[in-house]
Amino acid sequence: MNSNFLVKYLDARFTGELSEPPPEHKGMVITVSRDTGCDGVPIVKEVIKQLNNNLKGVSKKHPWRFVSKEIFEESAKKLNVKLDIFDNLENSKDKSFVGEIISSFSTEQYPSDFKIKRTYKEIIESVASAGGVVILGRAGVAITDHNKRNLHIKLTAPLDWRVDKMAKEYGYNKAKTVKHITESDKNRDDLKKYYMGRKVQFTDYDVALNVTSLTKKEICAALVCMIEVRGKR
Repeated sequence: MNSNFLVKYLDARFTGELSEPPPEHKGMVITVSRDTGCDGVPIVKEVIKQLNNNLKGVSKKHPWRFVSKEIFEESAKKLNVKLDIFDNLENSKDKSFVGEIISSFSTEQYPSDFKIKRTYKEIIESVASAGGVVILGRAGVAITDHNKRNLHIKLTAPLDWRVDKMAKEYGYNKAKTVKHITESDKNRDDLKKYYMGRKVQFTDYDVALNVTSLTKKEICAALVCMIEVRGKR
């Protein structure tokens, strides 16, 4: 995904000069949600690699893409806002959110009543409208459509396993790690609830995979198979 697309899209949103309509939906959308401590990036990258390697003929002109927070951070930078503004979506309270981020914008370019959460939703929807994309996190499961074409995946693991893993990775003590994971999981759930209008249920996901009992190779193989089979519907 070219971040320039997002920059141009947002610029046009504020000037009312969107010269071209959003691209037509050319394929399915995959969202991957994960519990804090479950590595999603390596899995998503490998799945996309395998999916693109399996493309044939005309399909090769529309390879699968991976949307991650780095794209939004780059867009924020080009739009003259703080680089961490999208990460702060998960940490800000609804009642004070707009006030907290107004200072991130150049007042010469953006109105004071700018609604970043609404625009964030529009960014996700615009990315999804083209299809053929995997959205990792970012409340994708709560924003994108739930239908027979899209696929919503959950990577999960027991809390004790995640605590041990992250404590070793970051050198935290157990108490600090538990607090971090608990707060992070809650913030992610709250952000998804904001967009879905209710708490996201386990059944909102089409499939859940336990990263403690399945290897990366097994998870990737299962996802590639499901995505390709669903894409033939």
